[in-house]
Amino acid sequence: MFGLTLNETLTLAIAAYAAVISTFVLGWDAYKWLNEGPKVRITAQTGMKIVGGGQIDTKTYISATAVNYGDRATTITNMGFLYYRSWFTAYLRRSQSDQAFIITTPSQAQVLPFRFEAGAQWIGMAIQDEDIDRKIREGYLFVVLYCSTAGKGIRFRLPPREHSLVADANAA
Repeated sequence: MFGLTLNETLTLAIAAYAAVISTFVLGWDAYKWLNEGPKVRITAQTGMKIVGGGQIDTKTYISATAVNYGDRATTITNMGFLYYRSWFTAYLRRSQSDQAFIITTPSQAQVLPFRFEAGAQWIGMAIQDEDIDRKIREGYLFVVLYCSTAGKGIRFRLPPREHSLVADANAA
């Protein structure tokens, strides 16, 4: 058709096949490189109570659970809250919180700094008092987990609840 011999046609076909395979392998290596390392996901729940253990605890807690679903370990260095009065600062200017809080001892079993292995889970808690409850209702309160590899921290917004501590206290 183009005046190619059988050897030239076979060479061209093999070269095209090799180019396709090498492009796929390069793409796969880039995908693996971009997705390696620790990946931490955090969730949190409000209104938690501690039961059992022989002591009655009347306090309400915020429980934060983190999972490292990546392929490498990281170190959890700190846990805290970030409070924003408006959605604009909460989502578009996230480095400028209106208030920031540090929880000094979020876990007695998994003390910070905590080496967070791949596939592991970490649970921390903080007391949910009336001030925290008001911040959840009136603004944007995030639980933030700081890891040695996460820069500005991993955030999870505490959603406002219909039944807050203040409403529950007034109903009792």
